[in-house]
Amino acid sequence: MLELSPSAQQILVLTVTFLVVLALFWERIKPSVIFFGAVICFLLAGVVPTEALLESFSNESILSIFLLIFITAAVNDHFNLLGGLDRLFGNARSPRAFTLRMTSGVALISSVMNNTPIVALMIPYVYRWAKKRGLHPSRFLIPLSYAAIVGGMITVIGTSTNLVLNGLIASKGDPILEWDDFLWLGLLVTVAGVLFLYFIGYRLLPDRADVLEELNEQTREYLVETRVPPGSSLVGQSIASASLRNLKGIYLFEIARKGQVINPVAPEEQLCENDSLFFAGDTENVIELIRDGNGLMLPTAASQREPLSNVVEMVVPANSLLIGHTLKELNFREDYDAAVIAIHRNGEKLHGKIGEIYIKAGDLMLLSAGRNFDKRVNQNRILYPVSVVQKVQESSPWQRRWFIFLFLLFMGLVLGGLLDLFTGLLLVTSALVLLGLLGIADLKRHLDVELLIILASSLTFSRALIDSGAAVMVAEGVTSFFGMWGDFGVLTGLFVLTLVLTSFVTHVAAVSVVFPIAYAMCHGMGVDPTPYYVGVAFAASASFHAPFSYQTNLMVYGPGGYKFKDFLKIGIPFTLIYSVICIVFIMWYYGF
Repeated sequence: MLELSPSAQQILVLTVTFLVVLALFWERIKPSVIFFGAVICFLLAGVVPTEALLESFSNESILSIFLLIFITAAVNDHFNLLGGLDRLFGNARSPRAFTLRMTSGVALISSVMNNTPIVALMIPYVYRWAKKRGLHPSRFLIPLSYAAIVGGMITVIGTSTNLVLNGLIASKGDPILEWDDFLWLGLLVTVAGVLFLYFIGYRLLPDRADVLEELNEQTREYLVETRVPPGSSLVGQSIASASLRNLKGIYLFEIARKGQVINPVAPEEQLCENDSLFFAGDTENVIELIRDGNGLMLPTAASQREPLSNVVEMVVPANSLLIGHTLKELNFREDYDAAVIAIHRNGEKLHGKIGEIYIKAGDLMLLSAGRNFDKRVNQNRILYPVSVVQKVQESSPWQRRWFIFLFLLFMGLVLGGLLDLFTGLLLVTSALVLLGLLGIADLKRHLDVELLIILASSLTFSRALIDSGAAVMVAEGVTSFFGMWGDFGVLTGLFVLTLVLTSFVTHVAAVSVVFPIAYAMCHGMGVDPTPYYVGVAFAASASFHAPFSYQTNLMVYGPGGYKFKDFLKIGIPFTLIYSVICIVFIMWYYGF
């Protein structure tokens, strides 16, 4: 281990910090690798001890983030959130009324649940609502993302940024931010944001056609491949006697038999063992055909799983890795834990086995999805969700009722000050496990190791900035520049610095870099750091003017067919309003 002088340590830390920000902006290296690499440099240089990194992995605020992820995943799996939301705003009579109801509902839920899965759940719903009314989804998807972001600021658990910041604060022994530090300002920016989207934002949003909008839902015909298995009651029957003619919303257009294609199919054509029957029809009738118990079965690849447990409709985006390949070539079922039941291609009649069709951008697929499908698809973004056709709820009503009771009990104890947040979340997670709503496999599936490395490394990274004295150097520079305007200038300077950083790097990275500066600045001036920490927290989540600075913006970017300028057009005024409210409220609330 190197023994560097204090001045050499400061130069090293500032240099590494500069390189970290550049690397995050470059986006060619994973953030986990960047942060962990920086921490290794600090460990080798003796800037921080090894114990600092180990303590970061056991930080209660960091562990709370993962408990929230587990809880959110279980709620999504076992509770019909979409049904409840649909009752709240599904019957809105106008687009703007829908915007108001949708953003209000999403913001409220995002205040107590991780906003990323909420947005993932809502994208297909918002898309379908718009399409049924002949509207462009691009009018509603940016408001969906913005509502999730501002709603997450209502509580300390609403977004991981708040918990990361509290972890950093606790690591230095300062009083952590409490619920009331977020509640009133969070409600204020949420109400202001929702009203802005209702009165002004809707006019600024574009009508953009994406690959999904170019598909006509009313004439959507899927190609579905079925097989006549040995011993089926259909063997030897004609098409007419087997009742495979005049089906509702679906028709038999082709039979493949021992390399021979029969098209058109005559009513008197007799069925043989292992015949492949190809039907075309709409979504609901495709599902009814397969579920009907008529002697047909799905091809081998699809029938190896329990059929039709969870049926989802997905679209192939323009940048998907699937394009130009067949499902057979990609080993799709094994690699993505899903079987393709049917395929639709707008304006084109598909022929042949589903596994041998070359995938194109805009193809729609009906899939029977396994438990690992969501995680594997989200890693590569090879498909975007359109709708959930059928989902089996594995839990019973008594399990869900008991969970609701225990959740309200434990969270009530947390709000009453009888339990700390980490203990409360741990008890809620334990209740899910004991009730059978969350299994060991689910915990493994939702444990994001890369996120854990980023969060733990960010704590150690911030400690290096503080312990080396590098944060004091930067803080003195910021104070001397903004200090001429007093407390208002210092608060605004920190807010703007965080806002600029979070526009180019992740919000966690921005907090990790700015917190040490805020800590050194406040302790150097001898002032209460709480209002400045609140400013950093709210600025780190002000990711409205760029699609790549926050995960929910990125999630709606592709499905909405947006361009970068769309986010600038609506995001800049939204950010200005948000920032002014935050700075003015903090100064008033904390008695500047």
